[in-house]
Amino acid sequence: MSDKNEIFGNYMEMNPGQEHMTLQFRAALMNIDELWESGALSASFLSNFWGKFFPSKDQEGRTEMKDAVRYIAGELIGNAVKFSYEPDFLIRIALCLSDEELHFYVTNSVRNEDAGDFKNFIRKILDNDPDELYIEQMEKNASEESDESRMGFLTMILDYGAEPAWEFKTDEDMGIQTVTTMLRLSVVRNTRS
Repeated sequence: MSDKNEIFGNYMEMNPGQEHMTLQFRAALMNIDELWESGALSASFLSNFWGKFFPSKDQEGRTEMKDAVRYIAGELIGNAVKFSYEPDFLIRIALCLSDEELHFYVTNSVRNEDAGDFKNFIRKILDNDPDELYIEQMEKNASEESDESRMGFLTMILDYGAEPAWEFKTDEDMGIQTVTTMLRLSVVRNTRS
């Protein structure tokens, strides 16, 4: 098998030895409205599941973590659903917990022309100040009619302190290109009373 990979940001492979959970679904099995609803339900489920890893005596930390997971998972799943190209390719979201970080991994297929635009946007995120990009993107969205706000990644970075990275893979034998978006979210698990 012949593969080509391209990495953006501080990407780390998933560590199967960490606490983790993976959900996957095939885009072709549902219409777009059902996929959106399923994505929201999946994000809610993941936030409730991972919230249990934080002691109940740290209710504020648990609530913050659940909110962060719900928002980030919802955004990442939404992007995967919106931009997935191969209907039979399994969209996959995995969350892995270490002592200091929660890692999100979302993989979907992507068209070559969409991948090029996405890589340009990624370079812009990685090479520029996120506060300035946020203001620039808000102004751009206000002045143009577009169905792509491009605010999700900037919100994850600015509001949740998340660190994004990406891996693009091209399987030349199968002719499929995939993108895995990885987000690192710092966590504090206060287990003291």
